[in-house]
Amino acid sequence: MNKIKKLSLIVLIVALAILLIVVLIWSVVKTHKPACLYRLFVGQETAPYYLVYANTGAGSASYYGQIVKDEKEFFILKNPGYIDVQQSTKEGEQPQISFRQMKDEFFKPLPEMKIYKNNIVFVQELFADSPIISAYKNIK
Repeated sequence: MNKIKKLSLIVLIVALAILLIVVLIWSVVKTHKPACLYRLFVGQETAPYYLVYANTGAGSASYYGQIVKDEKEFFILKNPGYIDVQQSTKEGEQPQISFRQMKDEFFKPLPEMKIYKNNIVFVQELFADSPIISAYKNIK
C-alpha cells in the first residue's frame, strides 16, 4: 500500500509539472511576453515590428518600431521611426517618401520612445515582408 501511495504521488507531481510547462508555453506564445522566451519557443529571430498610431498634442502620428516593454500605462518603442513625406517643389512631380528613424533627428534622442497608452489609437503588427521592416534592415 505504501508503494502505491508513493507511485501515485510521483505520477501526480509529474502530471502537474507537465501541466505547468504547457501553461507556461501557451502563455508565452499567446502574449509574446517575455520576448526572450517567445523567441525561444516560436523561433522568431527578432521581436515583431509594429505600427503605433498615437494622438499627439497637435494631431496624430504614426510610429514604427519594436515594442520592447509593455507596462500598464505605457509602451517602450525601440528605434522608433516614421514615414517622411517631402512635397514636390515642381508641379506634377510625385512627393518624395522616405523612412526615417527618430534617433537621426538633429536633437539626437535616445533610440527608445515611451508612448502612454491613453494616447494610443491603435497598434498593428507588421508582416515580416513589410517595406518598413526592410527599411530597418537596410539601416542597420
